[in-house]
Amino acid sequence: MNRLSPHKQAAIIHDLVEGGSLRSAERKHQVSFNTVMKLFEDAGDMAIAYFDGLKDLECARIQADEMHTFVGTRDRFDRLTGEVASGLGTVWVYVAVDADTKMIVDFLPGTREVYDATRFMKSIASKLRRDSFGRFAVRPTIVTDGLPACKEATAIAFGTDADVGMMIKKYSDVGKKGQKLSRERYIGADRVTLIGSPKYEDIHTSYIERTNLNLRMDIKRLGRKSNAFSKKLLNLKRHLALWALYFNFCRVHKALRMPPAMAAGLSDHIWEVDEIVQRTSEFLAERLRNQVANDDPAEEVSSDAIPTHWVYRSTLHYLAKVHAADCYHCKHGEGQRRGNQKAGEWLPFYSQESAMVAAAALEPDRHAVCNVCIGSYRNAGGYRGPRR
Repeated sequence: MNRLSPHKQAAIIHDLVEGGSLRSAERKHQVSFNTVMKLFEDAGDMAIAYFDGLKDLECARIQADEMHTFVGTRDRFDRLTGEVASGLGTVWVYVAVDADTKMIVDFLPGTREVYDATRFMKSIASKLRRDSFGRFAVRPTIVTDGLPACKEATAIAFGTDADVGMMIKKYSDVGKKGQKLSRERYIGADRVTLIGSPKYEDIHTSYIERTNLNLRMDIKRLGRKSNAFSKKLLNLKRHLALWALYFNFCRVHKALRMPPAMAAGLSDHIWEVDEIVQRTSEFLAERLRNQVANDDPAEEVSSDAIPTHWVYRSTLHYLAKVHAADCYHCKHGEGQRRGNQKAGEWLPFYSQESAMVAAAALEPDRHAVCNVCIGSYRNAGGYRGPRR
């Protein structure tokens, strides 16, 4: 099976979290775009799983903000309905940072409505350590910008168990000399207490604004006036998670002289990017074992049973395809070239369901069924359907 060396995988991931795009990594390292994309997807899924399982943080001060980007295109309206096309358009990325350790606590791509703001705040609350009575082990101070949705969201997620403040910035379209400006300028801010008694000096967004700048510089798909923007929302989330993992564990903060995760007590050493590669490999192996075991635990096969379906996993195209055993392309696992090749391998299964589960586990973003034996070639042109 052809695989990149761990060193080259680490180099590609390092480029992606330090301002590089997928295409630039392809050109720089002289590897296939599919290879770069597959590595990015796997590492991103691992990073998402890590943040989903992050618990028991002790954060005394948390700053949260949202930043604008878009997926697929800027808001594109359907000519018939006048509504934004599904899955495309404006996305607001919520980010929360620990003001003391500078660690990325959580993130969420969504809208500026109360629903997504509440999801984000509830996710932050779920990551904080609680005592045996259900109270936060450390009473947090939550500070946000002036987004109206955050008022209701923090009240729902934290109730009275946190001190909540809001920094409401003020702008004016009049210049210092009284002239009319084409763009509004910043003229000041009000520090408002919403819940509890946050310290006045803690109600600011300096650290989260700096984090927003880091995101813009280090994640190419968030850069302005670029064609490297996300084409899928999932890939935006993957890149955010991968960057946050790198920022927390690998990148030494100059003021702290250690990565944020070390300052927060989550790690006792500075990670190398190779450790992200290693954890990605372990995550993929565990995901495959869990999906096959959980989705088809009752399948029992006798020693003389004949496989009814086969999965061909292409290591060249990063594709897993399910075939019936008697398919012309499969030939009971021998394929047209009679056996496994350098570009892929045949895996036997004893039901279509178990084969589908395995294909999805092997290649979550690129799995399919053979259109010759299982699927259909029917399309808008009116092709006659499956060949049987």
